[in-house]
Amino acid sequence: MGTADMLPICLIRKILCYLSYEEASRMRILSKTWLLAWLDHPNLEFTVSSGKTITIVDHVMERYKNGNIPIDKFEFHNSTKSDHIFPLIDRWLGIALQNGVRHLEYIDVELSTSYPFPIFKFLEANFLRELVLTGCDLMHVSLSSASQAVTCHSLRNLSLSLVHLDNNMLQTILSSCPFIVDLIIGYCSRLKNIEIRNLPNIRSLVICNDQPVKIQAPSLERLYYSSSCLNKLNIVEHKNLKTLDISCTEISDVYLNHLISIPYCLEKLILANIAFGRFDICRSQSLKVLKIHNCKIIGAIDAPNLVLLEYKGHDIPQLKFAQESRQLRQSQMILYPLFNVDSAWFCQLRKSLSDSTISWSQVTIYFHKCEEINMIDLLLQPRVAIPKVDILDVNFSRPNWEFPTFVDSLLRSCRPRKLNLQSTTTIFTCFMYRFTQMKNLRHGQLKEAEAYKFDQKSQSWHPVEHKRGRDFPIRTSSKSKKYFFLLDW
Repeated sequence: MGTADMLPICLIRKILCYLSYEEASRMRILSKTWLLAWLDHPNLEFTVSSGKTITIVDHVMERYKNGNIPIDKFEFHNSTKSDHIFPLIDRWLGIALQNGVRHLEYIDVELSTSYPFPIFKFLEANFLRELVLTGCDLMHVSLSSASQAVTCHSLRNLSLSLVHLDNNMLQTILSSCPFIVDLIIGYCSRLKNIEIRNLPNIRSLVICNDQPVKIQAPSLERLYYSSSCLNKLNIVEHKNLKTLDISCTEISDVYLNHLISIPYCLEKLILANIAFGRFDICRSQSLKVLKIHNCKIIGAIDAPNLVLLEYKGHDIPQLKFAQESRQLRQSQMILYPLFNVDSAWFCQLRKSLSDSTISWSQVTIYFHKCEEINMIDLLLQPRVAIPKVDILDVNFSRPNWEFPTFVDSLLRSCRPRKLNLQSTTTIFTCFMYRFTQMKNLRHGQLKEAEAYKFDQKSQSWHPVEHKRGRDFPIRTSSKSKKYFFLLDW
């Protein structure tokens, strides 16, 4: 306690500014000085759900009002299901505004009521830098009565999600905030179309809506777009676009290549959740990062300057590259099999890794269930070199299959230099026992398998001592742990 009191109160206030309101509240017990510093903490976070929490918030806000205590950040989560609290919210927001709030967040957690947020009242204040609204109503404001002269020069970040507003209101808000840098528009159902223009400083744009979108933003660098169909997106100008993140059910190959071939500075492309439509990635000389998540049909990929490649999905991919990138530093395949894996699944994995024109540096597999492995099917595979990977991550929690055949099937699909295992001690023991057998039998040219265990307390890896043959100790544990094996072939 004495050491904590040695710090000057100005430094304590600085420390508390970097903490959340809840974290800072725990620090007030250190000493009276810390308590005094916490009492004028500039970042407020409240979740109101009952009469007790309403009383607490009202008491705190009254103290900030009477003391004219500066408020930098005000986060308010409304978990009530009644509009009786609206007058109090008006009052609390008014105090935050009066005390110079710069970052304001209002979220209706239940989405059962639509608080009429006084948006133009906040835009009139030229110190607001960030405004995040979720689940509120902006349609209560009459545009004819709203001040047309409102221009918020300070606002940089604006987020509107599940908000009630129409096209006229959206355009009025955007024209009032010409210097927005980051903009989010998500699931605002009353919007018939979205048009983004006359925002000369915008750098990042997130749109999650199923309506047509038109973007004219030469300064835009990052775009995330989620919709049912990519064809609803119309980008008039995108010469500075560096990152394009698309999540949609249906895709047009022609339109996708139109998007990625025109901006010669496009460096990062993320495609996700595409179930219908085959797509190619062509003529992308500037592309350095490519991520494909849960996409069904993938065509040819022509991106000779890739540095990072990531595939994530339920299905084993069949990726074909026009040419191998000499700059490729990291290539990761992450698989989440939905059904039981069998010998056919392991054969498909081996074929995918063998046929790919690139070498995968890391393969991660999350196993849920596994059927009995028919080793005959695997042994009948064409005698080609088993593909090598640098790292193989294996994650599973249900030891309900025969492990020797599982380990054999896994290592007939690929030969990792390092195998990471996230599972129980029992499963690790079975793995280590099978590796010991394989080494003694010279199976698959395995020369050595060294095992290491991750210690949570010291946050470090330690060698695991083990016995050979049938003397290997079998221990039972259901707690998930981390192990890795260094395999010498």
